[in-house]
Amino acid sequence: MIMRDEFLWVEKYRPKTIEECILPTNIKKTFQDFLHKGEIPNMLLAGPAGCGKTTVAKALCNELGVDVYVINGSDEGRFLDTVRNTAKNFASTVSLASTAKHKVIIIDEADNTTNDVQLLLRAFTEEFSGNCRFIFTCNYKNKIVEPLHSRCAVVEFGIKGKEKQQIDVASSCGYFYYLIKFVSIVSHCDASQQPFTRPKIPHVFHEFAPCFLASFDRKITALI
Repeated sequence: MIMRDEFLWVEKYRPKTIEECILPTNIKKTFQDFLHKGEIPNMLLAGPAGCGKTTVAKALCNELGVDVYVINGSDEGRFLDTVRNTAKNFASTVSLASTAKHKVIIIDEADNTTNDVQLLLRAFTEEFSGNCRFIFTCNYKNKIVEPLHSRCAVVEFGIKGKEKQQIDVASSCGYFYYLIKFVSIVSHCDASQQPFTRPKIPHVFHEFAPCFLASFDRKITALI
């Protein structure tokens, strides 16, 4: 039977560790410091859509080995009773399968939740502080009520200037890497005989996709 995460490539190839995530050095170091400590505070991850907030939250939980529950703020997270019941039931119980210090609840797209839901979650961050941590992701942190905002360590995912160019190139290399893996799978290639690694990607661009390379305005040549 094919598992859901195996069937959905976005989940199968989602980074499982912070090191695998494509992030600016200073942001990556922030999360690596949390890993070294072995625990996290309540966090608010803020930044534009698609910049990796949810992926980082899941990778962090995966490396910490915690029990994690995800609530989508644009879906069930908009209903007060649903959040009250699911979050409370999860946060109030002790994990029997994990040796981590805390459980974690990820509230994805928290800026789409209502004010009463956010105030409830603010109360939960205090009520269950001994057993559970909360990670909130949002596109617009000004939509998070101040009582909740002030109880979280805020990590900004805004990337600008030269750092953004480097991230764009690294991301494109990652996409191209998985595209080649997909072609290899479809073509029934034996990857064990000719392993394809990320360091080879720039050379593949030069040999097989010069037009694609040119579209990056020669920035990718720095990786060779």
